[in-house]
Amino acid sequence: MIPTVDTHLGFRSAEHAQPARIQVVDALRGFALFGILLVHCAQWFSAGPLPDTIYQKHANGIDNGIAQTIVGLFFDGKFYTFFSFLFGLSFALMLTRNQDSPGVFYRRFAWRLIILGVIGFLHHLMWRGDILSIYAMLGFAMLLLSRASNKVILVIAILLVMNLPTRLTRVYNDFISPPVKAQTQPAQKQFEQEAKTYYDVLKHGSYKDLVTFNFKAFDDKMQFQVESGRLYITLGFFLLGLYAGRRRLFQQLAENRTFFRKLTRFSGFSVLGITAVGGALIAVYGNTQQPPKAIELLFMTLFDIHSALMTVFYIAGLTLLFQKNSWQWIASPLASVGKMALTSYILQTAIGTALFFGFGLSLLAEVDLWIAALTAIPIFMAQVLFSRIWLAQFRYGPLEWLWRSLTYFKMQPMRL
Repeated sequence: MIPTVDTHLGFRSAEHAQPARIQVVDALRGFALFGILLVHCAQWFSAGPLPDTIYQKHANGIDNGIAQTIVGLFFDGKFYTFFSFLFGLSFALMLTRNQDSPGVFYRRFAWRLIILGVIGFLHHLMWRGDILSIYAMLGFAMLLLSRASNKVILVIAILLVMNLPTRLTRVYNDFISPPVKAQTQPAQKQFEQEAKTYYDVLKHGSYKDLVTFNFKAFDDKMQFQVESGRLYITLGFFLLGLYAGRRRLFQQLAENRTFFRKLTRFSGFSVLGITAVGGALIAVYGNTQQPPKAIELLFMTLFDIHSALMTVFYIAGLTLLFQKNSWQWIASPLASVGKMALTSYILQTAIGTALFFGFGLSLLAEVDLWIAALTAIPIFMAQVLFSRIWLAQFRYGPLEWLWRSLTYFKMQPMRL
């Protein structure tokens, strides 16, 4: 079992003693950060559309094919959900450990979300793929739902992680609403032009050019979040984390080991089953230029469920493994990064943009995708080393300290 140290998740006043951290949760958070980093590196940290010619140039070859298949099947779309689950879980842990009145807690958490929103927007100006600003907005929705019953929260969470709002919209557009005359060609040309403009900013623009472009592109990012359904899925995993915290699944790990075993088996076998069905659909309709709309809808629905179940499989399976002594050589370094999640996440952006963007080493589209993906390993190893050295001297990561100090309107003790 991972040893426990002081935590700073709760909203107790600075004078109160802090409860023990759940180190398995820190290790899970560290693993989620590695998955997020790998996906971003495998896309040159672009976080947006690039011209088709760029992908065609670098997507050929066995190495790139293997890398893209591994990232696509096991990482892409699975780790922003993983991280979202842990955000909801952290909220539940804060709530269960709170010693203030509910009104004080909710006001302080709302203020905490506002601070996170400011940090997230500043991060968005640096990098379009920021999720902190989205978390800050959805955190208020979680606050509104936090007093609902466990059953209501679980049902809403499952419907959202299945991306039901987006699928219902697709059903309406494809099968109910009057047909709209297709404008495929102009839309495709506009998309390609926008992709080229974005590429030119990343590859050749200054840091000021990037900030200006990202400031104007915030509404485009939010439109993508809604149209793709990521906004709903993120909130759904927030609520799953809240539900898990209410059920005390992570606060009482030993008592819930059987539950995690059953959940691992269920999610794992379900993923295999959906993969088989999806493979059969691809075998039948893969060469069809325009498959039936019902088949497209079925495939997209299966994809969303597959990604959600894969996330659940990771969470449940790793929770079991990280409790074993034989896994501490992996869990302990991951926990170090997870304890500094905010700092680690933004530091990844600083390193990634310096490597791939034009104001740095400008490696975007200069190295193949498989090489870009592998850069995640040394970057993360450096983060592990930095986190361990930092936490040997300080209570919090730099940004965690800033966030907490602004939350309480008081400088928090920093050194151990």
